[in-house]
Amino acid sequence: MENKSKTEKKLKRKLYTMKDLINLAEKIENKDLRDKVINFIKNPLPTHEDIEDTKITLEDSPASIKWHHKYRGGLIEHTLATTKMALKMAEALEEIYDLNIDKDLIIAGGLLHDIMKPQNYIEDKETKKYDHIQNFHLEHLTLAVAELYKQGFPMELIKIVASHHGEYGAMRPDSIEGWLLHYADNIDASLNDIAIRICQARARDMGIDENEIYSLFTPLKIYEIRKKEGKDALKNKLNEIFNSEEE
Repeated sequence: MENKSKTEKKLKRKLYTMKDLINLAEKIENKDLRDKVINFIKNPLPTHEDIEDTKITLEDSPASIKWHHKYRGGLIEHTLATTKMALKMAEALEEIYDLNIDKDLIIAGGLLHDIMKPQNYIEDKETKKYDHIQNFHLEHLTLAVAELYKQGFPMELIKIVASHHGEYGAMRPDSIEGWLLHYADNIDASLNDIAIRICQARARDMGIDENEIYSLFTPLKIYEIRKKEGKDALKNKLNEIFNSEEE
């Protein structure tokens, strides 16, 4: 048991914090926009009087209940990955096509696109699992757009956030920045969802809660191990870590 504890402590996945979000927001060159984004990140609550605070923080919140990043800390992982991916794609397009892409909009849009998701979640304190609140608020995108509008964010940013679901949302992006955010969001969510299914299968094999895996590994790390070392090697590694024998 002692060896297992030491192994888990060594493997424990990195948990990102508000500081990581703010550090990325600090890269926004436009001071007014930078200040607005940082203030929103620090105070990510709807201001409408009928919407009660769920007490789920950006640091703890999952990014979904049944799909991608469905574990504690998943939202902040997804937010950082989406924003940084969109920035990398912007850099490539600028280099190849001689463009001048507004990276301030990409950073702001990436950091704020899912900021209202915690306002529809609740955590079961006993099981440590998340679910939707009973009296579901407006969906997260509607809440975010309403707050961005109310707080006087620039319309170009509001449009980017409002259209980040791309072809499947209420509106399509109408800028390169908007499309980059949409595709970065979709790539990160889709890859994580694929990896989640692998984690669920391995958790069933071992008879453990899948969240035990997420406490030590990101789903994508599990996906990487399976691809590089094979399914059997992954099973053996997880069985050794969790001290579980397959039937």
